Amino acid sequence: MEALSHNDIKDFLAAAGDLLAADPVNNSVHLTGVDAALRGQRTPITLISLHDSGTVVGAVTQMEGRPLHVAAMPVPAAPAVVDALRDREINEVSGTRDRVEAFRTLWRDGGKELYALRLYRLEDLTVPDVPGESRLTTPADDDLITEWWIAFVAELDGLPREEAEKRAMDSRWMSAGHVLWLVDGVPVSWAGSTSPVGGVSRVGPVYTPPEHRRHGYAAAATAAVSQWAYGEGVDHVVLTADLANPTANSVYQGLGFRAISDWSEYSWIS
Repeated sequence: MEALSHNDIKDFLAAAGDLLAADPVNNSVHLTGVDAALRGQRTPITLISLHDSGTVVGAVTQMEGRPLHVAAMPVPAAPAVVDALRDREINEVSGTRDRVEAFRTLWRDGGKELYALRLYRLEDLTVPDVPGESRLTTPADDDLITEWWIAFVAELDGLPREEAEKRAMDSRWMSAGHVLWLVDGVPVSWAGSTSPVGGVSRVGPVYTPPEHRRHGYAAAATAAVSQWAYGEGVDHVVLTADLANPTANSVYQGLGFRAISDWSEYSWIS
């Protein structure tokens, strides 16, 4: 197995683009990162194509500020990837669980799993019967969405506001669709979804303020943003759910999302 590093995003795509595009559901994070790099919105710091006897069999990517992503790395390629990155500082890795495990056990000792996730794909959408209505956000909603995004990150990661704000702003710029669920004209929940790349939109974040929870609003917002994505012409709507949150997993399954693969995000940052 051979790992080839690329300094140019177009050279990388010439080598590995077809492979990534062949499985856009499992490679959605790779594809959205590469798309952001092509648009000049993200700086790629790791672009590796993996070859076996002259055939491209995988890829590894990392965008500035994001974990190394190994969803398209075959498990047997882990030693070659580790060798190719020995002079780099890699503190986080994400991807399907088996591939994260293959990389991190060779990379270095220590660290911990930040998230155990399940990737779902929407099959047949079941729209819940929930009071209220949806609408796409407008520029007038930017302050609200920013505040809810920060609150989402702070709650998910157990972070103080200042750190949560930094993490939220790292993703806030992404091209996406945002839908609010309103009851009597008052926003009570929000769901976002990435703009289509490779025929896929990835739902998230989904957030409901504590005072509006347990009414089905998050499910309604998720269904609404999924409908938006289909309206944009995507072939697949996907999302990842934290396995530590059985309620969210149950809600998504009730909407018609079906499990595809288990994922992990692992960190050596203390």
